Amino acid sequence: MAIRGAYASHILRVDLNARTVTREALPPEKDLRKYLGGIGLGLLYLLREAPPSGKTTDPDVPLIFMNGPLTGTPALNSSDVSIVSYHFCTPYSAAIGHTHGFWAARLRLAGHQGIIFNGRAARPTYLWIDDDKVEFRDASHLWGQDTRETERRIKVELGDDKEISVACIGPAGESGIAGAMIKNDRNHGAGKGSLGTAMGSKNLKAIAVRGTGAVALADAPGIVETATEWEKALFPGSIDPKDRTVAEAMRDAGNTRNYVQTFGSHKRVLAKNMTDPDWGVDFTKKYVEACSRWKVTPQPSYNCKISCAYDVEITDGPYAGFKGSKCGGAEPMEGSAAILGIDEPEAIIIMNDVYDGLGIELGQFAPMLGALYEAYNEGLLHQQDTGGLDLSWGNWESAVELVNQAVRREGFGAKLAEGPKKMPELVGREKGITEQLRNKIIDMKGGGAVMHDHRAAWSAFFCEMTTSIGASTQGRGTDTFKRRDLGYEEVTPGVAANLKEAVGKVEGVYRTQTVKLFWDSLGICTFAAMGVRGSPGFTAKCVAQAVGWDDFDEKEAFTVGERVANLLRLVYARRGFKRADDLDLSPRFLETTKIGVAKEHGIAPYLPAMLDEYYRRQGWSLETGLPTRATLQRLGMDEFVADVAA
Repeated sequence: MAIRGAYASHILRVDLNARTVTREALPPEKDLRKYLGGIGLGLLYLLREAPPSGKTTDPDVPLIFMNGPLTGTPALNSSDVSIVSYHFCTPYSAAIGHTHGFWAARLRLAGHQGIIFNGRAARPTYLWIDDDKVEFRDASHLWGQDTRETERRIKVELGDDKEISVACIGPAGESGIAGAMIKNDRNHGAGKGSLGTAMGSKNLKAIAVRGTGAVALADAPGIVETATEWEKALFPGSIDPKDRTVAEAMRDAGNTRNYVQTFGSHKRVLAKNMTDPDWGVDFTKKYVEACSRWKVTPQPSYNCKISCAYDVEITDGPYAGFKGSKCGGAEPMEGSAAILGIDEPEAIIIMNDVYDGLGIELGQFAPMLGALYEAYNEGLLHQQDTGGLDLSWGNWESAVELVNQAVRREGFGAKLAEGPKKMPELVGREKGITEQLRNKIIDMKGGGAVMHDHRAAWSAFFCEMTTSIGASTQGRGTDTFKRRDLGYEEVTPGVAANLKEAVGKVEGVYRTQTVKLFWDSLGICTFAAMGVRGSPGFTAKCVAQAVGWDDFDEKEAFTVGERVANLLRLVYARRGFKRADDLDLSPRFLETTKIGVAKEHGIAPYLPAMLDEYYRRQGWSLETGLPTRATLQRLGMDEFVADVAA
């Protein structure tokens, strides 16, 4: 059935060299139905247009902002945009960032499905989108400003601090360092893949948008009814922490209350660079206790029912009056503080705000600091090596200086600017400790790591390892919470006792990844769907009602997820990936935890067999880890058959 709603008629094609904006019709309906939007449609454009050997910072490598068919609709948490380019730290990979807030919905309400940027502006520039009006504006006066000040100044300049959203880079993106992110709406940002560096390389400081229109829907009453049923399932009223949905645990700044239960008690905090899980328990307790005294204000996104993001104002002690703006997850606390042995709650808030202001995503950057702090505390590095910085566990003032040095590319910190693969050599060469640093850095495929310790949650770890976009929480498996969305009524044991159990975990990895890739193509936040009973059906039904594809169902939804997984691997195929790259993991991940359920069993012996099973389920070659022709043909992806072997 033909499209009757949801999609805008076009994307914006922005040539920064020529300073032109054209409205380009969306791909034909058959492509939209295959890939939907968000990550799926963004990857389709990347594969069709980006030079296979291009680098993130090349002018002809596109930077793609793509909404999904549910962005800006009554569907729950319909706030998301996917940002797509090439990965800065993992050269064979795509970079995929997702961000919440209001920016994506306002772009859709302005009448645009997405934006593709090419070229490089002659001088710092920002784009101003006011419904159908699009114009280039000079950003020279904003270059060098942090993300908070950039957003504030643009809103003042445009005369509207209520209905305008700003997506921007900070000094990190301007400098082009590893981990630079794109921030928007203060509490939100797209971090994975160093997309801020991609944006900075184009001399693009910000994109401001105001949208006052509406999204046409094929069945508006129907989608509202489905969203109402979905919301009931989102909050079933669970009291037992072991039984709650993710949304219930995260609701209204939930991490300020539930962090001990969700991560601390399970010893999954990234404590002192994964060397002291017991310390991480106290870390979570101190944070929750401090937040109970301070002023915490949940911050929503468009049509968000969870409000996991929040502002927190310190109300006592020497830093009283300082207000930090945080996203809802726990990674910011662990990446900015726990990994460095920092447990002062005030310092956690301040450190996190330093990173966000500079525009740095912690997963790609913080592992370098973690390795340096551990090496310093073991006596491998001294103050004469660090430019006088004292990197003792907990010294957050030195961490602030080190991060700022990296952004300025000055001093000892300049050795961190190019990312986790290069840092050990740059720091360790003269002292002969390069290998020791490599053994300490927490890194997957050169792209850093998710800022949690999942050595005792093997399916979560294996999900991160096989994401095809560098370290990311794609899927999450079945070891950390109940995946009732997929029929897993109980949390599975985090550690396997034998090869059969280890390989058995792959099914949950494959299924949770596949459904998340579908959700990431819709323009919704997956916190509104993960673990929610019936959510694959709710989300598929919303697509049918929004677009008018009355026969779009849950089965087709999973097929979309399969296609997106193959798009990601097709980027790999064009850019030199080898099977061994899937096992490019720092040794720290493969160690036992010394305590708890993983104290005797590490995942390392089982990884080759698990990887074989994963490739079988995906329909990929066991020798190459890449799609086969038969798989692409089964999924109707014939245009890409020439990219792979038989």
